[in-house]
Amino acid sequence: MSAIFIAILFVAGAVLFAVVGVLIGRKFVRPHVAEGHNDVLVPLFLTVGVIYAVLLGFTVVAEWEFYDAAKTNTAEEAALLVPLYRQTRVMAENKGDEMRHQIREYAEHVVQGWEGFRKGDRNTAAGQDVNEIFAVFGTMAPATKPRELIAAEFLRTFSMIVFDRNKRYVHASESLNTVMWVGIIGGALVTIGFTFLLFMERTWPHVLGVSLMAALIGLLLFIVAMLSRPFQGPLAIEPHPFEQSLKVFDQVDQGQ
Repeated sequence: MSAIFIAILFVAGAVLFAVVGVLIGRKFVRPHVAEGHNDVLVPLFLTVGVIYAVLLGFTVVAEWEFYDAAKTNTAEEAALLVPLYRQTRVMAENKGDEMRHQIREYAEHVVQGWEGFRKGDRNTAAGQDVNEIFAVFGTMAPATKPRELIAAEFLRTFSMIVFDRNKRYVHASESLNTVMWVGIIGGALVTIGFTFLLFMERTWPHVLGVSLMAALIGLLLFIVAMLSRPFQGPLAIEPHPFEQSLKVFDQVDQGQ
């Protein structure tokens, strides 16, 4: 389902609900309008509106922070590969070459398996690279104190990469809770529905005002839907950080 279709579904659906609701509501409300009608309903509507605005605003901010955390975590995982790759230059020549090969393989397999990762598939090739790197590290026997310190730092850095890798899979598998969806969609229906009970002398200003409010709510709901899946949709996080790390690997191999 394309992002444009989802946007139309949220925004146009909210506007359609608002227009139909106002037109039908006016037919039932008009015969019962008396002095003070809006004076009673407006404070109630404002209370409902404020409560919903807090809920919707909190949800948008929370989903943006979740999206930003997923993007930062992905960038960190890729960025840590660079110092890891450089550290292999001071290892024993045979082990250093083997390590660089496995680190490069890991980055390439992450990029190659990104589409499957979006769909929830586990990247077994990259996972095998992780195991191979640990296996190579286990065979190392640092001959000098500096190499021993480098090996310890290498293990710490690589452990952080593995940690970030697992967090990336967690971010990809999570989305906004169903209870929260019920709350923000139900709140939208109640908030827009309250405007059906208000009364204006002219029909189209009433319809226009409610439609604009509904369009804004629908747009914010669409934004929440896009942010709740950080690796899917038009805002999907791409594997560009890993591609950049691969370019840096080439520079390191050239002595830069």
